[in-house]
Amino acid sequence: MRVRREVQAVIFDEVDSGKHVLILKKKDFSAKHYRWRLLKGGVNEGETELEALQREIYEEAGLKNLKILDRINSYQFIFRNVRHVVSSYLVEADRKEPIKLQKSEVDDCLWTSKENALKLLHWDNEKDALRQLK
Repeated sequence: MRVRREVQAVIFDEVDSGKHVLILKKKDFSAKHYRWRLLKGGVNEGETELEALQREIYEEAGLKNLKILDRINSYQFIFRNVRHVVSSYLVEADRKEPIKLQKSEVDDCLWTSKENALKLLHWDNEKDALRQLK
């Protein structure tokens, strides 16, 4: 079975009312509609997880002003005979920085409270990663 290494970002910013997280509306190819997701992408050969994380955040959301704080979660799943090994990281960003969505992969984005994001996210693994944000 092929293995695909992936990185996922719990992107947040501290605001007066608490922490807000960035979630993305992405196509779910298995369900054939859009779902709210955390930002996630593959690690290329020769790339470290941190390099992949920075690249994916820039590609999908156009964000550069980032602080990668910590690896907070990891999980695995099998989809279409591929084992996906995902490392989740806590990433601080500035929500005033303009977002430039990668329209080929991302339909929309939303800065929202952790509580609302937990309601909007579909996948339990992503909710578990978000719950690590204190």
